Amino acid sequence: MSDIVYLTVIGEQQGAISAGCGTESSVGNRWQIAHEDEIFVFSLSNSMTSTGKGSQLHGLRFCKLIDKSTPLFTNAINNNEQLFIEFYFYRISRFGKWEKYYYIQLRGAFLSDIQCLFSENRLPTETINVSYEYILCKHLIANTEFSYLALPENYNRLFIPQPKKSTDSGLKTLNSKAVGRLLAAGGIYNGNIEGFRDTAEKLGGDAPAGYKQVLNEKTIGLGIAAASILFSRNASKIQDINKFRDKISKFNGKSAGTIRNVNPGYPKIGYTHNCVNCSIATDATLAGHPASALPINSTKGVPLSVLEKFYNGKFKPMSSVDEIIHAMDNANSGARGIVYGSYGPGQPGHVFNVVNQNNTIRFLDGQTGNAADLNQFKSFQLLRTN
Repeated sequence: MSDIVYLTVIGEQQGAISAGCGTESSVGNRWQIAHEDEIFVFSLSNSMTSTGKGSQLHGLRFCKLIDKSTPLFTNAINNNEQLFIEFYFYRISRFGKWEKYYYIQLRGAFLSDIQCLFSENRLPTETINVSYEYILCKHLIANTEFSYLALPENYNRLFIPQPKKSTDSGLKTLNSKAVGRLLAAGGIYNGNIEGFRDTAEKLGGDAPAGYKQVLNEKTIGLGIAAASILFSRNASKIQDINKFRDKISKFNGKSAGTIRNVNPGYPKIGYTHNCVNCSIATDATLAGHPASALPINSTKGVPLSVLEKFYNGKFKPMSSVDEIIHAMDNANSGARGIVYGSYGPGQPGHVFNVVNQNNTIRFLDGQTGNAADLNQFKSFQLLRTN
């Protein structure tokens, strides 16, 4: 089977031109799940030659179905609209599934020619020629890339779409179940269950339900694990409710920090058997909420059921590290999980984190602050956390 190519287009004037192009109303029974806002490309060619003193770009040409975007492309060529275009290439992986492996981005793109073709016994298609001022090509699996700016003097005019701003209000962010669970953990740790419950009730939304989720478990290990994510790198204790609420609001704007501060007491007593707490704190840090893990003085550790209850999921057996990598790669950039590594039958194990960062899979051990050592384990299980 040949490779598959999908296209997304954003216009400086019209916005998301490719939005809804992969739906049934746009392409009939040729619509594809998970590609509703993309355009299916039948063929693509891009020409570049050498002048002896540099490269000369001859434009890119692609063929697509007549669909929802057809009138919008006509608007674009009529108004000389500047476009931001992305092509995503898919192939069959060694696991027998589609994988995204190649990427082309065009900036300063302008349509130079559109040819529509309607003929008997053939699908109605249109072939579009595009000139562009900047091109970026990436091989997402082999990790190579190429970029070229054709007109350096015009680089300031290149249209780059702005990220969509969240329409959620700050109050909506602060009344989720996750915030309720944080408040419950704070109540357990500070011995002020009623005070933190009142705060959850005042926030409203799903916060009270999240608060009850933790308290109804009646598991000490779960309470300790939940409390782990209450502390950022420079905080040792929550003094009052207002300070706690302020810390939650700060979490929303921070990016993921280093995991070296997740378990700063390692390898002191209490910081060598707290891998469950470390995995939760590391996951919070990777999600953009820097956290530190609480110590555990017991050498028996914490059962895996604590993590399953906390993330409302189940560990799934993985046949190998490759299977974990494949699962995380298919989940796309930003996907996070916790891995349980077993040392063998009848022996204790260890948990650590895995994350897809810009299509690179990383295994991180928050307990030691380093990359996880995968060679010491006999078997693996994976729990997705988002």
